[in-house]
Amino acid sequence: MIRKDGELVLHAFTLRHRGATEAIQLVSPMLTKRGTVELQPSTNTLVIRDTPAALGQIIPALRRYDHPSRPLSLDIYIVRATRAQIGPSQSDLPEALTRRLRALLPYDNYFGQAQARLSSREGEAVTYALGGEYEVSFRLGAIMERQRVRLSDFRIFRRSELRRTGQALIHTNLILPLEQTTSFVLARHEGSQEALMVVLTLRQGGQLIPVQPKQ
Repeated sequence: MIRKDGELVLHAFTLRHRGATEAIQLVSPMLTKRGTVELQPSTNTLVIRDTPAALGQIIPALRRYDHPSRPLSLDIYIVRATRAQIGPSQSDLPEALTRRLRALLPYDNYFGQAQARLSSREGEAVTYALGGEYEVSFRLGAIMERQRVRLSDFRIFRRSELRRTGQALIHTNLILPLEQTTSFVLARHEGSQEALMVVLTLRQGGQLIPVQPKQ
């Protein structure tokens, strides 16, 4: 650590396990207004200039971040949800998930269209064919503070639409908390009688089921 320009301090941090490019996303929000971070890709190093107080937070965060990649698994359901016209409500989803969705959303019936458990590791890219109709792709980030993980460039395609237009049903970046269920609803308007839902639950570790490639 080298003191320069009064309060500013320079620190070069070489990452052993994680990519320095991705680590910039971790460092940047922690910099002060005078702080800077530079990438040295040839050595996988970040050169950070900032106050001692800021570096006192940044360097421990980088040490926690720079670890061998850990296994993660993503449970994904694609669900058709409808409002009941007559008769009792129905669902072919797990009972606990059905209760959760009914508590959150104004639909009565839930029918699974596709589902999978996708097992991978921090930093890996995943592409998977869900049943015969859908395809999902994303890149897993590292487990961050407060047990959250970034899924970059998360896309779900209907395969017929992918071949025809290349447009995704969903294309976004996500930050998912571990061990919690997150749901997305695709509907024409709030009063729609039918909607398509994507339900995600991200978990760390556990027994892994290898990801199957898209077909």
